[in-house]
Amino acid sequence: MIKSFVAFFFRFILISLFLYRANIYAQDLCIVYQKGIPLFEETAEITKMALLPKSYIGVEKDKEEEVKGAVSIEKDLLMALIGPNAISAAFQVGVTRGVATGLPNPLSKTYSIKKEFVFVTLYPEIKIILDFLTRFYSAKTIGLIYTNSVNREMANYFKNQIELSGLKCKQLGVDRAQDMVTPFPFFLGQVDVALILIDPLAYNKEAVKFMVTKAIEKKKPLIGFSEQVPSAGIPLAMFVNPQILAETFAKAVKEKKAGTATLLYFSNNFKLSINEEACRAIGVKYDEAKVVQKF
Repeated sequence: MIKSFVAFFFRFILISLFLYRANIYAQDLCIVYQKGIPLFEETAEITKMALLPKSYIGVEKDKEEEVKGAVSIEKDLLMALIGPNAISAAFQVGVTRGVATGLPNPLSKTYSIKKEFVFVTLYPEIKIILDFLTRFYSAKTIGLIYTNSVNREMANYFKNQIELSGLKCKQLGVDRAQDMVTPFPFFLGQVDVALILIDPLAYNKEAVKFMVTKAIEKKKPLIGFSEQVPSAGIPLAMFVNPQILAETFAKAVKEKKAGTATLLYFSNNFKLSINEEACRAIGVKYDEAKVVQKF
């Protein structure tokens, strides 16, 4: 009991110091977040508690017009944008400087021109992903699955990082879900594990059913990056939850303020969600301690 009290006390002191330091610098900060999606709402709330911004503005889907006035008033502050709708609303009123998260592909041409913005991805660090894949699946060749119009740049970034690590990478970029039918079985035969990027393909029921069926036939692990995709049949997802995302986001904001920020941030931790039936059928291994959701 004494040990528990001491641990609690030190944790309280550390959090208090963190909040105090954040508060010193937070008065030039505005958080704009997307309502209606737990990941973004919870990330925003945790970030708000950590950074204590001057302004805190929620954006509802398809109601961006209603908050543009409020965002415009604060646009000279450093903007912390959480969720695609928040990003869209802020960019439309001329916000030019800040930190943004929630985009599937922040490297796309649409956002690469925003020179005064840095982006926090929804992925864990690629090194962490690769450590997981090599440890549990002895992966030497990793496949990437994505839609060309949505994720080409992010897929190329992944490919470069994978190859820099000494592993091989195969890409399967398609224009439509139907385009997967012919090449996908051959593609699976070339890789040890296949990753579905945060992409419309991961949420297309017919595409997922087809991919999972073929993955089961060939006993190849198929992994996504959103907590909910195993509910559609994908065996496993490595995802960043709100607590982890908020920690990464707060770090990016602080470094942006300090002038030391990098263009792209990945989180240094992840959680797992799994589809138990699909995992058994394929023989997918995972770290049980990281599993927070089972379907």
